[in-house]
Amino acid sequence: MPGQAFPATRPADPGLSSEFHCWPLPAYLWPALERRSQSIFCTEAHLRIHDALTPDVEAWVERADGQIAGLWLFRRHGRIARVLNEVAVADAAGLGHLADALFSRYGELDAIELHALHLADDEASPDIGSPDIGIRPGPGQPAALGYPLQRAVFSEDFVLELPASVDDWHASLSARTREKLRQALRRAQRAEPSFSFRLVHDIDITEQQVRSVLQMSRARMRAKGRSYGIDPHQERQLCALMQERGQLAAIEIDGHLRAGLLCTQAGNDLYMHVVAHDPRFDGLRLGYLCCVLGIEAAIAQGLHRFHFLWGWYDYKLQLGGQPRALHHALLWRSRLAQWRHPQLLLRQHWLGLKAGLRQRRIALRAPAAGHGHRHEHEHEHEHEHAHAPAHASRPATGRARSRRPGQWHAD
Repeated sequence: MPGQAFPATRPADPGLSSEFHCWPLPAYLWPALERRSQSIFCTEAHLRIHDALTPDVEAWVERADGQIAGLWLFRRHGRIARVLNEVAVADAAGLGHLADALFSRYGELDAIELHALHLADDEASPDIGSPDIGIRPGPGQPAALGYPLQRAVFSEDFVLELPASVDDWHASLSARTREKLRQALRRAQRAEPSFSFRLVHDIDITEQQVRSVLQMSRARMRAKGRSYGIDPHQERQLCALMQERGQLAAIEIDGHLRAGLLCTQAGNDLYMHVVAHDPRFDGLRLGYLCCVLGIEAAIAQGLHRFHFLWGWYDYKLQLGGQPRALHHALLWRSRLAQWRHPQLLLRQHWLGLKAGLRQRRIALRAPAAGHGHRHEHEHEHEHEHAHAPAHASRPATGRARSRRPGQWHAD
């Protein structure tokens, strides 16, 4: 039986209305949320597989002229509401309406906590990471957010806007990059005449295929003396997600998987989680080729965006990815409410300081051309916790630690 809907206080705009839903959430919310967010981290499959769909999850829906204009999942812990939507775009108008609705309905709330959201106008403010910043409105948005906002850039999602054709994408790349792609493909095909590429989708993906790619990634990390960031439980979760929402781009030689790109799809967007190759074929750059061929396949499918997700690697920029800041933010009822939560305030200040130091390190390591700081050949990596538990329900403990998108922490 769907959760009960409760109308919220009607906003001033007569064309707007909103409603709250308690658990169990109505089924129509999931396709609507996916359409609006285009984020795998907001899908029912991701949240369910990572044990985030618990009875304390609620939803707020805003409608404009009968159409869904805003949809947020959240969980309340005392005086704090924690939003589950992640790796999606949020603007001043949407956050303002969310705050109006939650603060109006729940008088005990002091703050709304958001994680891994791209605040659409963050480029307009040079002092990201400072303790108190109001979102600057864009055209047609309200004159001010109306609530104190603290935000810090803690990570980024490298996003490639996919053009209409593969030729258009190639034309957008530098001449040097295009030549490297051609040379790498010719070299691999000459060295291994049985070289082939294919796509495997969701239910046709086997657990063994996923684990083979993860094993190749693990071997590469160990060879570089780096720790591997996926534990057995997370491997099982990724296998389950791939079999529901996955796309495996595979390079095979003599019929055996030698490189793989693990992606998941939400709406028109494709999210890269792991790319790796068999270390015995190091000289052929199979992981790089697998990524390139996977992007070409996404363009051919008519998808709109390819998300490389986090981690500064030159190849993401060379292939057209652009960094999109991901913020951790606190939206407060008032300045007075802030002082009831000194630990949250201190943590947000700490996140802001870390963000500033991180940006300085990236700037110092980046080449003069402005590319990322890791060498182009270091392109095969795994994204730590790209599929980790999303907002798992935990009691507040006062702990302060950063987290990847999809991995909720207690404060």
